[in-house]
Amino acid sequence: MNVSVVLCTYNRAARLRRALESLSRQQLPSGLEWEVLIVDNNSADDTRAVAAEAASALACRYMFEPRQGKSFALNTGIAAAKGDLIVFADDDLTMDVGWLAGLWRAAVAHPDCVGFGGRIVAVWSGPKPAWYCDSGPYKLINGVVGSYDHGHETKEVGMLPFGANMAFRREVFAIHGGFNVDLGSTRLMRGEDTEFCRRVTNAGGRILYVGDATVYHPVRPAMMQRQYFQAWYLSYGRFEVVVEPLPPDAVRLLCVPPHVYRALIAETFMWLIAFDSQRRFFHKLNVWRYLGRFVEFRQT
Repeated sequence: MNVSVVLCTYNRAARLRRALESLSRQQLPSGLEWEVLIVDNNSADDTRAVAAEAASALACRYMFEPRQGKSFALNTGIAAAKGDLIVFADDDLTMDVGWLAGLWRAAVAHPDCVGFGGRIVAVWSGPKPAWYCDSGPYKLINGVVGSYDHGHETKEVGMLPFGANMAFRREVFAIHGGFNVDLGSTRLMRGEDTEFCRRVTNAGGRILYVGDATVYHPVRPAMMQRQYFQAWYLSYGRFEVVVEPLPPDAVRLLCVPPHVYRALIAETFMWLIAFDSQRRFFHKLNVWRYLGRFVEFRQT
């Protein structure tokens, strides 16, 4: 088996159906052997029925993972995968017809690379909010809307891939283990993809950006609200503490390092004095990010 596509899902049967339909339209090299693993992470909707429907058009297997949390589901898919290249995709994506072929070509052409990150294009459901900034000094983190777009070329970039569109050779998991279940879980909902990629690259593994392996990620109306961004930044701040813990002898004040207090004060001040909507929201989100760090330091 050449390729296994692991697609984890939770209570999003309608979106899953669209993702599977786009998978069924993939244009692949002759002779490529591949499979789709649908990992149901304890859904209560029609996910099982949607998976059964897809079996008529795709070589897919359905499996149920009762432990809540994406990392559990990802690790279940990895354990069951038969492919030499294990590809990960989200259940709300639309895949370009050449997506999987692009990842496979990169894996064949670059045997020195252990991982590959495909291009993710954010598709907004409406006009971008006035407070949203995607370039310049007040640029917000791309991961909030799932954008990972460095053009159409295959190259190394200074940014780790996102779990919505990435692939690793099977042996990587034998060497480095699976996804961290303390992340991508009910306690901390994000960061399992970044932590895994850091583990691989810190050990010397090379990850390549693949510009012709494109998927389209919807930016739904709920994701275009300030509250969504604030919650994302709060969670991201907590994630940063988990993956970059302080040394045991670090100075702390009520469990929290002094620099977090200083950053909170500085960012709050910059937020309150800013009049430009993009600049103001940039600093407000940084307040939420450092609040996340504060919360996680207090809990560890």
